[in-house]
Amino acid sequence: MMKLKMKNKKSKTVTYFKIPLAVSLFFLIYDLSFAGVSGTVHDMYTQGKGTSQEVCAYCHIPHQAKGDKIWSDWANEAQLTSGPSTTIGNMCYTCHDGTVTNIGLSTVFNASLQQHVMPAGQDCDMCHSVHDNTNGKFMNVGLTENYYCASCHNAAVNAGGLGDYTNSGNHFNYGVYDGAHPKRFGSGCYSCHYDHMQSIVSLGSCKFCHEAHAGANYSTPSVSKPILRIDNTDSAFCISCHPAMQQATTGGNKHPANLTAGGNWGIVDCHDCHDVHQPNNPNNPFILRNQNTDSGYCAYCHEAINETYGPKIGNGHPVNIAFGAYPPIDASLTPAGNAIDDDAYYGIDYPANSSDMICETCHSVHRKGVASPLLRMSITDSSLCLNCHQM
Repeated sequence: MMKLKMKNKKSKTVTYFKIPLAVSLFFLIYDLSFAGVSGTVHDMYTQGKGTSQEVCAYCHIPHQAKGDKIWSDWANEAQLTSGPSTTIGNMCYTCHDGTVTNIGLSTVFNASLQQHVMPAGQDCDMCHSVHDNTNGKFMNVGLTENYYCASCHNAAVNAGGLGDYTNSGNHFNYGVYDGAHPKRFGSGCYSCHYDHMQSIVSLGSCKFCHEAHAGANYSTPSVSKPILRIDNTDSAFCISCHPAMQQATTGGNKHPANLTAGGNWGIVDCHDCHDVHQPNNPNNPFILRNQNTDSGYCAYCHEAINETYGPKIGNGHPVNIAFGAYPPIDASLTPAGNAIDDDAYYGIDYPANSSDMICETCHSVHRKGVASPLLRMSITDSSLCLNCHQM
């Protein structure tokens, strides 16, 4: 026989009683199997939540258990069936409901927020192991490329068919160093610091945009529960990091996006042209939904006659032709297709472009426009025309 300390329902303290040797062997094996609990935040003894050094006994009892996995009883066993989470999640909730800790109340146990989707038959242990904190955050997968998500959202596992989000063709998930401090393109402090108490989001992390247990209530027709940090209705989340790209009215020097009024073609959102995760199309620059070689994507919406997808351009200036006898005076103002570098990062914007005159020789979609409609030069006194057509 051996003595075991057990919890008291009302006081959450631990008392002694005798159990058979067979049961004591069970706890011995249990202790060896889950020795990773000792010294972690799940070790109630070292956390000062009780006086017993029997780590397992705070959560498990061999007989008269109140739930699966011989779950013990903190006098709030009702949470096992009425809690806001899954079967295993509600076991955690018997402590994380505020009786032992408030951690998780505003995130994973907040039913008003989106949570990481779990396939049928899966539970919290798909990602977490409460008995082993080797990988940090009690994750049962290790860090891959500096983030946990890559363990499933990669070429091998493919996240149930969602694709490889670690390869090219996806929105970058790293910062750009500006001096000693990392920042994102066109963004301010708020793009990483969502409140004054939160540390900077780790570089190289999906957490730039996603929060596994505190997603905004936002979905798209193609993706349900993307667990984004911010509601992206009308591209609001995109604009929070890329404010310089926004053109909320027509007739400006940038391509209209996030319009305050829809117009003939509805509200143009960022994702009408861009797809942040397209692992099957890694060769589309700027995560465009289609290739834009020699302004081909522009012509998809802006046709000569058809106005199905955007304003028609009619019988306009020739494009996709050589400059020939009309080389520009200042080639930086009206560049050839293979010389356009509007973002000033990573070289030429569209490496597959020809040396011809294309739509973007005169127009700049987001960055270099100075006059309407998206013109690289002012048309006052025909300045734009005269840069090539010298009189």
